[in-house]
Amino acid sequence: MDLLRRNWKLIDYTLVGTLILLTAYSCIAIYAATYGKLDPQIPSHAWMKQLVFGIIGFIVMWFVAAYDYRSLRKIHWWIYGITTFLLVAVFGFHAVNGAHSWIPLSVFSLQPSEFAKLSLVITLATMMADRDEAEFPDYRLRTTWPMWVVTLVPFALTLKEPALGQALVMFSLFAVMYLMFVRRSLFALGVTFFIIVCVVLIALPVEFPTQATAFVQNVLIKHNILHGYQANRILTWLDHTYLPLGAGYNIRQAQTAIGSGQLFGEGWLNGLETSTGGVPNQWTDYIFTAIGEEFGFVGSSTLVFLFLILVYRLVRAATSSQDTFGTYIVMGIVGMFSFQVFENIGMDMYLSPSTGITLPFISYGGSSLVANFMAVGLALSVLLRKKRLSFA
Repeated sequence: MDLLRRNWKLIDYTLVGTLILLTAYSCIAIYAATYGKLDPQIPSHAWMKQLVFGIIGFIVMWFVAAYDYRSLRKIHWWIYGITTFLLVAVFGFHAVNGAHSWIPLSVFSLQPSEFAKLSLVITLATMMADRDEAEFPDYRLRTTWPMWVVTLVPFALTLKEPALGQALVMFSLFAVMYLMFVRRSLFALGVTFFIIVCVVLIALPVEFPTQATAFVQNVLIKHNILHGYQANRILTWLDHTYLPLGAGYNIRQAQTAIGSGQLFGEGWLNGLETSTGGVPNQWTDYIFTAIGEEFGFVGSSTLVFLFLILVYRLVRAATSSQDTFGTYIVMGIVGMFSFQVFENIGMDMYLSPSTGITLPFISYGGSSLVANFMAVGLALSVLLRKKRLSFA
């Protein structure tokens, strides 16, 4: 903590303030999504628990920021091994909502995949920094295949739970880090490719719904490439009329809630879909619908703007670092947050298939919130040491 006091001017207070606003947004939205509900799946006093976990995460963030992130290079295999063990251990406990994703503890349930994403960032950053600092760096695929294996292990275990959304986050953060690693000049090309993919995905169900639906049914389902529930999520995205009272119910209710908010929203606790529980799992995966309905386009845009500030400040932290290891860590965190925000908000607005992914800092969940604060703590740790590194 002495480092924090000595280098307090290096702390990104804009980043810290953004996190406080996001946590406030989360508590307000969760309160609205759970107010007056009798659903046994809803945790009692959910918004208060979220606030407590937010405070815990905020404190943990400062402890992580005070810790020298460069020391993680010496213990990264231990961190990776522990989180991988936890990903295996979840299969020894009862499934919740059909998924082996949590380890029940006395106070709360631990979701190992949230911390596995962070350990993957640290491990990949170590491997990439070691390669960059080698006397004769080699970026060819035949010499970098261990990075793919390191990513594939937690990806496969998380997919097996099944938790498709979390697995895709692991792949996305790897993609961002690997693009920076193989060639810096390819990073812009990678971003361009990502934008093109996003445009294609958005246009696909609009322009070619019949062909896209036929491909899913005749190829992906027929050859058992996707589970039934996964295929249904894609089909409801491709065809808005697909099983409106079955697999398509959630996404149709989500779109109705967001659309009814219009410009300024229906007012806090006044949203019809939110107050009547019309959107299932609204306090977790579909939390954005509560914000869209009750605060409208203005409130939703404000939330998106806060995420843009978060990502922008993290990118600044990455570019200001004189240490490749620190840069890789922060960019991995950027990839992690960016994909989650895009996918979660996108699935509520028919821009992407529903994958059961949480909205960072907003959706209810102690493990998710603490892990996200730890991630930002690592970024702050990089920032706090950039001055000393510049004189090295």
